[in-house]
Amino acid sequence: MKNIIYICLGLTAVLMLCLIPAKTTEKSGENTTVQMTVQRRYTVREYEGQIGIFAEDGEMPVQVFDTAVFLLPESDRKLLEKGITVDTPEELQKIIEDYTG
Repeated sequence: MKNIIYICLGLTAVLMLCLIPAKTTEKSGENTTVQMTVQRRYTVREYEGQIGIFAEDGEMPVQVFDTAVFLLPESDRKLLEKGITVDTPEELQKIIEDYTG
């Protein structure tokens, strides 16, 4: 009977030692989990007469839309000639919708 009590006390002590650092870390406000967000920039520009989406520093488009650039207003053609760089997926989606309908 005494052995069981000692084993239980020993296991309780080990569990307490394992849990104390986790609680201390939580209370101190430190975040032990590192989260990285990888955000790619995209450029929308003309590619072979159509609208292409290029990943940052990419020479080949990741997607091409079947929208003829020559049918767009001149101001849009000039923008696409230089390239429109976007920083967020929402911006990219808005530009795609604007040009492809």
